[in-house]
Amino acid sequence: MSDHVLVVGGGMAMPGLLRSLGTDVRTSVVCQLAIVPKLREQHLHQRILGLRAEASDQEWLAIASAVHRLDPFTKIASFAERDQDRAAVIAEELGLPMHTRQTIHWVHHKPSMRERLSALGIDDTPHAIVRSVTELREFTRIHGFPCIAKPAVGAGSIGIRRIETEADLATAFDAAGVTGEWTSGGVLVERLHIGSQVSVEAFSEGGVHEIICVTQKYSDPFAHVEVGHVLPAQVSADQLAAIGAYVRSVLSALEIGFGPTHTELVLTEGGPRIIETHTRLAGDCIPQLVQDALAVNLTEYTVRQALGERNLLNGLRAELAHAATRPPMYEAIWFASSEMDCTLESISGLESARLGEGVREVELYRAAGARLEPLRTSDSRFGHARAYADDPRVAVSRARGALDATEIRVLLPPLRSTSPI
Repeated sequence: MSDHVLVVGGGMAMPGLLRSLGTDVRTSVVCQLAIVPKLREQHLHQRILGLRAEASDQEWLAIASAVHRLDPFTKIASFAERDQDRAAVIAEELGLPMHTRQTIHWVHHKPSMRERLSALGIDDTPHAIVRSVTELREFTRIHGFPCIAKPAVGAGSIGIRRIETEADLATAFDAAGVTGEWTSGGVLVERLHIGSQVSVEAFSEGGVHEIICVTQKYSDPFAHVEVGHVLPAQVSADQLAAIGAYVRSVLSALEIGFGPTHTELVLTEGGPRIIETHTRLAGDCIPQLVQDALAVNLTEYTVRQALGERNLLNGLRAELAHAATRPPMYEAIWFASSEMDCTLESISGLESARLGEGVREVELYRAAGARLEPLRTSDSRFGHARAYADDPRVAVSRARGALDATEIRVLLPPLRSTSPI
């Protein structure tokens, strides 16, 4: 039987994998207009439907339904956060398997996630939506410092501010209140948990959640942007058990029944505490790190599940069991960022950096003439290096060393004199 898969939101290489891994699979895409130029192998899709970002859910549904009447969809897939809510609406109307609208709302709207987990006794992190600096101050009066302010709906580490004292309140409120492509919903304030940060890569089937890997995260202490990762994280057996039990309870509470998830945690003295979770594969090349370290291809598992394949957890568990019999290998990634606003003039030393011991790749995302900025969001980063070793610290050191081996020349903006003329 042939399949016609509606891909909502693009998905980089995933639509091509749907066609290559499936048998007689056709794909159509519905996405925001800004995504259309970025779609790969456009000529291989049956059709590409582009809509304005601000188009209503009903417009997205009407367009998808019209095509469905002419050329019925047998499956629906959404591989990134952008427009997963629209995918849930379309799937419900067309009777196709997908995360429910409620689940996507809990995952995307951080206050709702907090309220759900609190109601079920899973996580009692103090939090609130605040509408003014006065309300933000009242939260800190009750719950104390430090705390964190962020957009209620957000991605890319945009608008996140740590609040240490009253002097930080106004600036944090303004930053977290930003609205745009990736942020909305007002200002969420919550207790800042202290401890090391990890992410948990998991895969679910039929409401059963398999923990694939725990990743150690390194974040800038001021911008709260991730600057590096290494996996598997070095955690004790007791910590690993606590992490697994906690993440499974979170995913079940949010009624996540299938697919990959990427859950960010703080390992506090009182146990794991959630930052947020995502119904998608991790970014920052983490799926590649997992594949290199454990020989588990989460991208392929995700596509196979989207095509309707079942009993995938058996294969996953077998691969994880086999990985456990091998000597551990640690995979790391480190990101390049600027400390100032400047213009990239030239790059050299890339080829020699790529020849460093244990280095898998060194990539820069900007060309000469591009603007670089201080670390504000994930998009501020302009390159990365990946490396491996039999020790996690060595893997990180190799990745950082590969970036250091490149020579990047920049042009600074002209100095502005403050002297009176």
